[in-house]
Amino acid sequence: MPARHLARNLWHYCTSVAPHGHSRRFYRAGTAYFRAFADFVRLSLSFLLKNFTVILRLGLTMRHLVVPLFAALALTVSSQQASASQRRFAYTYSTLTSPVGEVELENWVTWKHRPNKVNNFEFRHELEIGLTDKTQLGLYLANWDHDSRANKSAFAESAIEIIHNLSNPVSDPIGSAIYGEIAVGERSFGIETKLLLEKRLGRWTVAWNGKIEAEWEGDRFADLQEASGELAQSVGVAYDLTKSLSLGAELTHKLPMEKWKGPANSEVYAGPNVTYRKGRFFASVTTLFQTTNKQSAASIQSRAIVGVSF
Repeated sequence: MPARHLARNLWHYCTSVAPHGHSRRFYRAGTAYFRAFADFVRLSLSFLLKNFTVILRLGLTMRHLVVPLFAALALTVSSQQASASQRRFAYTYSTLTSPVGEVELENWVTWKHRPNKVNNFEFRHELEIGLTDKTQLGLYLANWDHDSRANKSAFAESAIEIIHNLSNPVSDPIGSAIYGEIAVGERSFGIETKLLLEKRLGRWTVAWNGKIEAEWEGDRFADLQEASGELAQSVGVAYDLTKSLSLGAELTHKLPMEKWKGPANSEVYAGPNVTYRKGRFFASVTTLFQTTNKQSAASIQSRAIVGVSF
């Protein structure tokens, strides 16, 4: 992609704003949030009950791998003092990384609701490992999706990520980190880079992520011909009510670019967030509502992340 085209697209992305005339969505956000969260819980339980036997068989099949793996991880970090996660958001990354030697298991579920009562679930299982005091390795063991319309689940991809901290959000004027990810699927290959910025002032946390992503797809992995890109950013603001509980909000803005020819209609989402941390455990939930009028995108999406450190 020519440098002038990339610069033009970046400028358009950074200066574009959501269309006007959608303020009424925010007035209805309170009622819609509780309704969406109730649907999220109901659909999640329904999915688990319908697929209980499949999940049980999968667990029994993988027990010979999982049990030794966690035993090895426990021995590796048994001498380390695990700390609660620094995460405050579900869509926006922190600039802080895991302490050296710490291992954290995270399970993600993202629910996306589209028109005509179409519900999609995206699942992610990740291991985060502190390599140094400033570098963290992430292993996405399996990302998979469930389509409610087709009532079908499918493996999406596995990935590896590296986050390197550059400055501290508390002691430095602003915290910063760089993020790199490589994802491989049966018929896809993707590269993603991010710039992470964050500042913590007392009980307040403000974070921003900027992302550039490139992806190639095809009928098979050896023949990936369809190229696409994406420019995205997210902003999170949180306030710590206590040492364990924080409330806040997140906003995401995405510009898909088919074949890197230019940005399509933008997608903007905003909504509340709640995060709970206690010892080795944390959970974060964010529900976002679309503030643009893109019919092909989800009208509501909600993400829950549950993690435990070793």
